[in-house]
Amino acid sequence: MKDVLNPWVIAGSILTASVLVVLSFLAAGWLAPSSRTAYQGGGAITVIPVPTATQTPLPTPTEIPLVSPTPAGTSGIRVGEYVQITGTGGEGLRLRRDPSLNGEIAYLGYEGEIYLVKGGPEDRDGYLWWQLEAPLNPSLQGWAVSNYLVPAQNQ
Repeated sequence: MKDVLNPWVIAGSILTASVLVVLSFLAAGWLAPSSRTAYQGGGAITVIPVPTATQTPLPTPTEIPLVSPTPAGTSGIRVGEYVQITGTGGEGLRLRRDPSLNGEIAYLGYEGEIYLVKGGPEDRDGYLWWQLEAPLNPSLQGWAVSNYLVPAQNQ
């Protein structure tokens, strides 16, 4: 077998490619439109102003209204078990740092949330208080009145 390229094959390939390139340029020239008229239309520039930021006033903080307690029993609430917040009318339950109406509000527990009972009961200000802890975040702890707590259902 020969590893030498045939010079006639190379020359024929180059010639064929050259002829095809020339024919392509000629065909492109023949396909051009015969009448070349200049564009006569007018252009219009529309300036669109950049929108400006409008200042939105911040809402004024509103005090969360106190929910009047409704009488409820504490039956079934025990330390080490879970309770659910209920009966707040969707307003939530204030969990306080101390078991007292004067205690600082630690955070707001929402209707339907489940908490672990960590301590209590404490009888102060005419209410029975339980110390609660969020099961997924032990840093969320506080005291809540028993009027808005029911034992959580086992699921």
